[in-house]
Amino acid sequence: MTNILTDFASSKKGKWITLIIWLIGAAILISSLPRLDQVQENNQALFLPANAESTNAFELAQKKFPSDGTPTIIVFHNDEGLSNEVFLAERDLTKWLMSVEAPDNIKQVLSPSLSPNLATSLISQDKTTMNIVVEITGEPAESEFSESIIIIREQLMQFDSLDVDIAVGGPGGLIVDLVKVFTQIDGFLLIVTILLVLTLLIVIYRSPIVAVIPLIGVALVFQVAGGIGAWVVEQFSFPISGQTTGIMTVVLFGTGTDYILFITARFREELSKSEDKHIAMQRTMREVGGAVASAGATILIATGALLLATLRSYQSLGPIIAIAIILMILASLTLIPAALTIFGRKVFWPLQPKLLTLESSKQTTNNIYWHVGRYVLKRPRTILGICTITLCIMIGGMTFYQPNYDPLASLPSNTESVRSFELLRKGFPAGDLSPTRIYIQLNNENTISDEKTLQKIDSITLDLSDQTSIANIKGPTRPFGVQNTEDKMIWNTNQSSRFVSMDKSVVRLDVILNTNPYSQQAIDTIPILRNQAKIAATKAGIAKEKVLIGGETAEIHDTRHANNRDSIVVLPLILLAIGLILSILLRSLVAPIYLIITIAITYFATLGLSMTIFRLILGHEGIGTGVAFYLFVFLNALSVDYNIYLMSRVKEEAKKSPLNIATREALSRTGGVITSAGLILAGTFSALMLLPLQDLFQLGFAVAIGVLMDTFITRTLIVPALISQFGKWNWWPTKLTSHN
Repeated sequence: MTNILTDFASSKKGKWITLIIWLIGAAILISSLPRLDQVQENNQALFLPANAESTNAFELAQKKFPSDGTPTIIVFHNDEGLSNEVFLAERDLTKWLMSVEAPDNIKQVLSPSLSPNLATSLISQDKTTMNIVVEITGEPAESEFSESIIIIREQLMQFDSLDVDIAVGGPGGLIVDLVKVFTQIDGFLLIVTILLVLTLLIVIYRSPIVAVIPLIGVALVFQVAGGIGAWVVEQFSFPISGQTTGIMTVVLFGTGTDYILFITARFREELSKSEDKHIAMQRTMREVGGAVASAGATILIATGALLLATLRSYQSLGPIIAIAIILMILASLTLIPAALTIFGRKVFWPLQPKLLTLESSKQTTNNIYWHVGRYVLKRPRTILGICTITLCIMIGGMTFYQPNYDPLASLPSNTESVRSFELLRKGFPAGDLSPTRIYIQLNNENTISDEKTLQKIDSITLDLSDQTSIANIKGPTRPFGVQNTEDKMIWNTNQSSRFVSMDKSVVRLDVILNTNPYSQQAIDTIPILRNQAKIAATKAGIAKEKVLIGGETAEIHDTRHANNRDSIVVLPLILLAIGLILSILLRSLVAPIYLIITIAITYFATLGLSMTIFRLILGHEGIGTGVAFYLFVFLNALSVDYNIYLMSRVKEEAKKSPLNIATREALSRTGGVITSAGLILAGTFSALMLLPLQDLFQLGFAVAIGVLMDTFITRTLIVPALISQFGKWNWWPTKLTSHN
């Protein structure tokens, strides 16, 4: 089937028909389908497992507290203490926030001047820090919400002359800052990736035409894949984030360019043997078409395995990448051969390949990889020993492994929401930034208007306040916190009613933790808090099933739990799937086993080296959410391309020559292409390092390092040495009719 497709695409008439079909089809799809950036979501709760408690809490909050806004915290701080001018400024700002001039979606304002009873909660004991909490309604990822934050920040500029630091943050400010970064990812990343790939292709081929064709082909696929992906998202209602589209960009440009490199390198070789460009391309695709399709299939299977993940952020990435790769495989088997055949030898201008005599075309390629191959095959055990020791030293860096789930750590330190948190925790418990929320569902026996029910709620509040990890709790019976004993059992006040749903069926408690709500310590508190909340509810006469704990810290805890489960279940399945593809392609059970082992070792060496650099040199607190998971998926799925390309050529050459000679010849023929492909793939992922998000920086750095390690160590040294050691057993249980 593949040969029929490629033969038609590289025939005299077929190449033009193929090109026209692609151009017309792409134009129709791009113009009629939505764009991927139009269907992005950046709400963390949407990507949680459907059965997570924090997901259930989020859905309950949306249903019962639909008018609840996202808290945005305005922080005033001065190490020497706040002056009278600052308190006057707070009063003026509060008046403006409550006026018609302020954004319409401001639901509630809590400030010292507006609610004197809240002064102890909003002004620190040392009088150095003061907060105004602004509840803003609407979806934080939408433009209306972002504009409200921008307007508030602009309003604060009038106080620049005061001797005080002011910053707008809290969950609202943080989400807006994250969304701002994500909205800038697509365009910036696309431009950087294109320029980087173009530069590398020109350096590698020294030809403008062969450098531009891959970019045009991949860019066309990128636009079509984005449209189809957006349509699928709309039809099946699954969320994707800006991070997903950013990853799709680098994966598509990296793999797509690699596939085209494999084709152009072999096309150049075949043009030196055949005067007819159509025959040369048909021979090219008969030799590398299967390898390209198999390489794409490994990525499809790897991303398909993501559908088995419980985290919806992983699940949603699978279909988007799969759509892009399917289109890229199709383009590599049709559009690219057609375009290259149209240009023929001119595609390599000004260094066009010359037609060689039959005798000279059979001569061994005597290049640097031929010499490397000869050295490796002379001392395979020495090479294996040195490489193994080197990789084990890198793996030792895993001792620095520390996951980091703090979204603040991912943003630059000068981001306003990050600055606001640093100012906030100078005077208040760090948990003030993002309270953990406990939802208690009432029934007919427990109505909020009943004195006994209020006593039950107050009992739960007091029981939980005894926990050492909790700095304060606010609820309907203690709207200003548990410290103020005179406030207990307050009801029918504006402050109390905000903790009760409109239909009075759900009560909310806001729990202020005494640590950074995004820290490991806070995350570890969640299962303890859930257990204690259910015990307190049961003790008060409320069924424990009626208690749900949500909020950002709970969501991060559930994300961590799901990530650990997905790593244990999904990642081994990806390895098995890749091994199956290799077994089918090579018709062997032995070679796939040691190839999979080399891939796994390269992954752990990459992760260990990356952690050493992140922690000891760059000063990162840990590795970001999902970075290790994505690294495994992409490093395994992408590096196997080089395995397939090299081993396919070894098998081809082994039918004509003894194994060692075949291996050396295969390495000399493919070494330059694999190196070029590795540099381009590493280059495209390194583009992520230019983005102002630490998680994406780490992912780009780690994948780039891993690809280079795989290119120069694993594929160039370790695999040829292993081929030499296994000899005829490489192909077991099949046998090659060769000189072996």
